[in-house]
Amino acid sequence: MKTLFTITFIALATLYAAFPSAPITPSTDGTVTVIQANGDKELAWVDEQIQAILPARIGISDAMVGSLGDPIKLKKPVRIGSVPPIGTPVLFAPPKLAGVPKIALPKIVEEPLRLQALINKSALINGKWYKLNDSIRTYTLSEIRFNSVLLTGKADQKLILFLSKQNTNIKITTK
Repeated sequence: MKTLFTITFIALATLYAAFPSAPITPSTDGTVTVIQANGDKELAWVDEQIQAILPARIGISDAMVGSLGDPIKLKKPVRIGSVPPIGTPVLFAPPKLAGVPKIALPKIVEEPLRLQALINKSALINGKWYKLNDSIRTYTLSEIRFNSVLLTGKADQKLILFLSKQNTNIKITTK
């Protein structure tokens, strides 16, 4: 008897989890009936909507569609200098820009070169790693020192970049 009660209880719990909104009515012989009160009304509404769209819709005939003109067809362009028909907008030639001063383009300002790190004969300059003899803008990386790098440009123009910030918490020693 306990097993039958346990099985019935588990079956009821499972059905209730599957259909939480539907009322469940157990009977004395162990069968369970699920009653769906709103289900028929909802299905009837769907059937009504389907019946409403089933009749053929009335549109325009194929002959009417064929008689319509091309919506993309353009009017003939009017030549500049000719006399256009009355009601047609007149097109003028674009103005000549002779004598108008040219607008100077703004100068591109580059970010200054900054040495950020030095590791194993490599230098981190403006977020990019460089080695000896690499090109950096108009300069060439010619020497890497303990805390600086030497950049050589045209006509022996020299530029020395020093490490901008040193972290006192990190100490690296080599032997």
